[in-house]
Amino acid sequence: MVQGLSGTLVMQQKSNRELDQQLIDQVKKGDKTAFKEIYSRFSQVTYNLALRILRNKEDAEEVVQEIFLQVWNKAYSYDTNRGAVSTWIINIARSRAIDKLRTLGSRDKNIEIDEEKVNSNEDFSRTIEEREESKNVIREALDLLPVNQRVAIELVYFEGLTHVETAEKLDEPVGTIKTRVRLGVTKLKDKIMPYIEDLK
Repeated sequence: MVQGLSGTLVMQQKSNRELDQQLIDQVKKGDKTAFKEIYSRFSQVTYNLALRILRNKEDAEEVVQEIFLQVWNKAYSYDTNRGAVSTWIINIARSRAIDKLRTLGSRDKNIEIDEEKVNSNEDFSRTIEEREESKNVIREALDLLPVNQRVAIELVYFEGLTHVETAEKLDEPVGTIKTRVRLGVTKLKDKIMPYIEDLK
C-alpha cells in the first residue's frame, strides 16, 4: 500500500515539475499560451492561499491578478536551482497576500493581522497548497489519524479557519484545538515525509 503510494507520488511530482519547467521556460520567451496554462494550473491554489490569509474573496481575487502579473513580468527571475516552479509561485502568492493584509490593516485599524494564521506550520501549509496533485495521498494519510485530530486539521488547513474559529465550531477550548492540530501535523508529516522532499 505505502509502496504503491510512494511510486505514484514520485511519478506525479516528476511529471508535474517537468511540465511546469517547460511552461515557465516558454513564458520567459513571451509565450501567452504557456502563461495561460500556468494560470490554469496554479490560479486555484494561489486563490485558496490568498483567501485563507485575507478572509475576503474580492481581496483574494485582486491578489491573484497581481500574482500572475508578476509571474508574467518576472518569469525571467525564476531560478531552477532555487526550487520548483510551484514553490516560486506559492512564495509570490504568500508575499503578495501578506503585503495586502498589512496594507488593509494600516487602512482599517479594525483589521488585525493574524500572524498565527499566516505563519503557523508554514512549511506544512505550503506543502498542501503546492501539492494539489498529491491531495489523495495526503487524504489517505489523514484517514489514519484519530478523528478529532483529522477534523481539526481539515478545518484549519483545508477550510482555512483559524484555531479560534475551529474551537468555536467544535465547541472546544482553543488550547485543545492547537494541541490536536500540532499532534496531528506531526503524525501526518511522519507518514508523508518519505514521499515529499519539502518536508525533510
